[in-house]
Amino acid sequence: MAKFLSVLGEKKYFEFKNWNWHINFGFNVEKILFAKTLATLLRSKINIADSLVILEAQFSGSFKYVVGLVRKDVENGQTLASALAKHPKYFNKIYVGLVNVGEKSGRLVDCLQRVAKQQEKELQLSRSIQAASLYPAIIFICLAGLAALLSYYILPQLIIVFTSFNMPLPWTTKALLWLADFIRQYGPLLLILIIAGIFFFRFLIKQNKIRPHWQGFLVSLPFLGELLKKWNLARFCRILGTLLESGVSIHEALDTAIESLSNEVYINLLKKVKAKVLGGLSLGEAIESLYKIDIFPRFVFQLISVGERTGTLEENLIYLAEFYEEEVENISKNMASIIEPVLLVVIGIIVAVIGTAIISPIYEFIATLSESL
Repeated sequence: MAKFLSVLGEKKYFEFKNWNWHINFGFNVEKILFAKTLATLLRSKINIADSLVILEAQFSGSFKYVVGLVRKDVENGQTLASALAKHPKYFNKIYVGLVNVGEKSGRLVDCLQRVAKQQEKELQLSRSIQAASLYPAIIFICLAGLAALLSYYILPQLIIVFTSFNMPLPWTTKALLWLADFIRQYGPLLLILIIAGIFFFRFLIKQNKIRPHWQGFLVSLPFLGELLKKWNLARFCRILGTLLESGVSIHEALDTAIESLSNEVYINLLKKVKAKVLGGLSLGEAIESLYKIDIFPRFVFQLISVGERTGTLEENLIYLAEFYEEEVENISKNMASIIEPVLLVVIGIIVAVIGTAIISPIYEFIATLSESL
């Protein structure tokens, strides 16, 4: 049996390693593969210790080391959930909670499949939001590179030509030359100040007194606010629905779902919802009593209330999650389609101004030479 496990692990190692390298860009995809593969091995009647031996052989790098530690803990008699809980960087509370429920209920395979699905949805949501911000970031980097190229290589040569002939320069050229000179003299200092300002701003908005106000401001913005609202609703409904579907109590599921969110507006509101649920209200009634159309649309608590009355709360929450996940994707695409033409216009204006500032003195210079000849 040990020889079979070793051969199987070696056979799959390169396949999984290459697959991970292809898609693991900014997101820990191995934990999805871990849950999927472990569920498949356990369904094939391979015990959990041997399954972890196979999994350890399939991964590489730091995650391979983590799986090895998990395997040793399980072999020493610990539960899988307690072994995973020691590595919160890879396995968050939702992950560990679902595995714990699966072990206690004897439905570990089903819970691992739910973990994998929930993590995949998290990955899709993250990629949708990253896609909306990727294009502007690339344009900004290109503009910064263009400014550096002009300031350090092109314009210094033109300054020598313009000053040697004492040519009258248009205001656009003078402004561009001044900007280039400023960047050459103070560029490194300006870059340091910008980076320091970014770090200071990030530190500032993480403070407990400032973070709620900052995140409330973000939620109130036109396009970004809608994206954040639907992202938080999708995540909340997906996690809560998955936990309830796995047999977790409503109180524990609410705790985990609230902890999984990052926006203080939703966290504070949902803590109030949880307090009302503990006080005896149903989830739908608790949300309705704190109804805010810009945070929780009426559609949400109505569908939750229907689910509680008909015994389909888990299904309705998953439906809401899928609905808002699709909305996140649509908003991301719409934002990209709006941002692209705006950025193209801005770039066109910048290129036109730079082109005019550089070319017009050259034409005047050529015209002056022609007249003199």
